[in-house]
Amino acid sequence: GHDLLVAFSCKGRGVCPSCAGRRMAGTAAHLVDRVLPAVPVRQWVLSLPFELRALAAFRADVLSALGRIFVEEVFRRYRSRAKARGQPAAQCGAITFVQRFGSSLNLHVHFHVVVLDGTFARDEAGRVVFQEAPAPERGELQAIVRRVHTRAATWLARHAPGDTHAQGPLAACADAALRRGTVRSLSSSTEPEEEPDATVRAPPSSTGAVDFEGFNLDASVRIEAGDDLGRERLCRYGLRPAFSLERLRWLPGGRLAYRIKKVRGGAKTRVMTPVELLARLAALVPPPRYPLVRYHGVLGPPLVVAARRRAAAAS
Repeated sequence: GHDLLVAFSCKGRGVCPSCAGRRMAGTAAHLVDRVLPAVPVRQWVLSLPFELRALAAFRADVLSALGRIFVEEVFRRYRSRAKARGQPAAQCGAITFVQRFGSSLNLHVHFHVVVLDGTFARDEAGRVVFQEAPAPERGELQAIVRRVHTRAATWLARHAPGDTHAQGPLAACADAALRRGTVRSLSSSTEPEEEPDATVRAPPSSTGAVDFEGFNLDASVRIEAGDDLGRERLCRYGLRPAFSLERLRWLPGGRLAYRIKKVRGGAKTRVMTPVELLARLAALVPPPRYPLVRYHGVLGPPLVVAARRRAAAAS
């Protein structure tokens, strides 16, 4: 009575590296070929405070509210820039990738938002044109993260006052996945230092991130208009699986070691019992009605997508 049968293909609710890798490749190719127009894109990454991660991990309404607030504040910045150029009706577009994991099998809910780095508006002839936006200044990032914090605190006070994630076995798994656990340096590690799939690379490291009350914001990664490969790699990074089997191995005595790619002090390894590994993986599985890919602005309705398809058909 403790078994639950699920489909072999785990759709969007699994952590199987094989299924997740297949979804990553297929979805990224679809976004580049069918959804994202040939304009520059910028990645905006928002990490949540530690005390909100479990709540956002298991309450879909909390996650949706936080993601919506973040995207609205980013769009506000682009629209204000467009309004200063005399385009008060300019529109934005973005795709949000929700990641529930960190690099060490920990529960770490955060948002990778690929934003069209500019706005769409109609010119005097009624044609839809794209106007690029300048790179955000540090003061703009600080203003955005402060407004996100204020609006998030207001929403949570109204809709989730003093709430925590559900109790029970899943809560125990989440608590285990939130703990630091045992991290060691294992000189006998034989895992490769590079990712097996070279197309899943982390964006360039950032030096301009800002932090306010636990909300961390970065917007330093930009892909140029003609770089389809760069856009696909960026999408693949946002869609990548929660963990890699190539970084997991058995240790003498029955424990398991998972190589952590990035950690203070250099490359280290998380050492776990089999039960701890299962608990961490269980916490990373998203609940029902918890989509990990979300569309905003002009990428929601078919305006830009249809225009691109017509252009492709004409060519």
